[in-house]
Amino acid sequence: MRELIEARNYTATRNQFLATVSALTLVGYIAASDAAKAEDTRPTVWIDLGGQMEQIQGVSTPFTPPFMTALSPTPGPYANSIFLDTQRPARSAFGFNGTATFQPERSDWAFSVGLLYGRSSTNRHVHQQSASPPYVYNSLPVFGNKNNPFADSKLAYEESHAILDFSVGRDVGLGAFGHDATSTISVGIRFAEFSNKSKVDAMGRPEVHIGRAGFHYAVSFYNYTLFAEAARSFRGIGPSLSWKASAALLGNKDAGELTFDWGINGAMLFGRQKAKASHATQAYHMPITQAYGGQYDGYYYSRVYNTSHQHTRSRGVAIPNLGGFAGLSVKYPNAKFSLGYRADFFFGAVDTGIDARHTKALGFNGPFASISIGLGG
Repeated sequence: MRELIEARNYTATRNQFLATVSALTLVGYIAASDAAKAEDTRPTVWIDLGGQMEQIQGVSTPFTPPFMTALSPTPGPYANSIFLDTQRPARSAFGFNGTATFQPERSDWAFSVGLLYGRSSTNRHVHQQSASPPYVYNSLPVFGNKNNPFADSKLAYEESHAILDFSVGRDVGLGAFGHDATSTISVGIRFAEFSNKSKVDAMGRPEVHIGRAGFHYAVSFYNYTLFAEAARSFRGIGPSLSWKASAALLGNKDAGELTFDWGINGAMLFGRQKAKASHATQAYHMPITQAYGGQYDGYYYSRVYNTSHQHTRSRGVAIPNLGGFAGLSVKYPNAKFSLGYRADFFFGAVDTGIDARHTKALGFNGPFASISIGLGG
């Protein structure tokens, strides 16, 4: 009986010991978990919204029929390269961008989706006119102002661009740029779409010739007209790779700090490049005679030429993309304000040719500003 009682007491003591150890283990685990959560208070979701003033290059090529450039010396109404200058597209656009990033607690991995969208448009109308040649009869000008040399050019242009990114990144900084620094390498998918349209309406009468023929005055000039349209686009998708880094300059992450941020990105986009261009040019010659008494003897137009062309092209292409940014940020635990300069170039993205294919690098670059809000954590 005594041995049985001792065995029971041993079993009870052992169970009590195991229960105590288990309870202490559970309390320690909960305390450790709470401590870990207390240490990892960073937001799990960041929402970034911003805007960018973008300089745009490589979107189009001007129409240049012979009547715009073949005259020498350049007459007064053609001064200041009126036809080429009017066809210059908008040099800048305002772009919007937004990014959502999710980073799980106690993880160096981050998942993000971002969109950049921008557009620009312009409408121009320029008219330049010179005085009629100085030829008078009885102190009165012959033929009047309606035969003045002139140049008239109109442009309607619009452009849009959109870039969509999906990426997965990991912080591999390991303190390489100092305390609280980050260095993130990301891989993902980039989708890009670019398009622009333009319409050109131009007229020119570069010179007016007035002379005498017996008892008549004679005036002679050429009228030229151009109407042209173009539509160009690219749409593609492909793998992307980027590196973003940040280093603290002043302050600390709890009270707020000033950081220097920079990064580079690259992608190879596979897609379709399209271009459609049409243009029609006409030239007329108009001689007029006028008797000394002031009455017109007659006038008529004679067509010198009338040409019309239309070209449509489409082909599959692979477009390299390279970009980067640098800027300063004021960063708090749950918010960040950033200012900087960003550039993105897509090499050979747009077919800017008119009668034949000709590609240019499409570029967007300019200053940007953004605000980021952290949620969760």
